[in-house]
Parts: sequence; structure tokens; C-alpha cells
Amino acid sequence: MNSETFIVNVKCRENSSWQGKVTWAQKSKTKYFRSALELIKMLDGAMDHADAPDDVFEDELEESQAG
Repeated sequence: MNSETFIVNVKCRENSSWQGKVTWAQKSKTKYFRSALELIKMLDGAMDHADAPDDVFEDELEESQAG
């Protein structure tokens, strides 16, 4: 099991959810999220592909915005 570090910065809470940014510490990638569900999906996707190329974090964000 891989261990990854994510830094979550919740900027505000609106509509009963969180908005903010998350940084994947090992890859120095930062992405913004618009809801707690989007954050969880991003983290889950990143953990599933932790050994994949660096652009996976961006792909997870694009998929969560499209769906």
C-alpha cells in the first residue's frame, strides 16, 4: 500500500460543502476543488494512480468536472 501526502486548504464553506485547494506533496501539484465530494474523488483517483505519470492529478480533476 502506497502512502501519499495531500495538503488540503479549505478556503470557505458554502452550500453545505467545502471549496478550496489540495496539494499533492510528493508531486508538487495543486488543484482547486468546489465540493467535498470532488475533493474525495480527486484524492481517490490520485491514490489509485500514485505510481503513474505526473499528469494523472490533472486528469482526475478534468474527469470530476465533466461528470
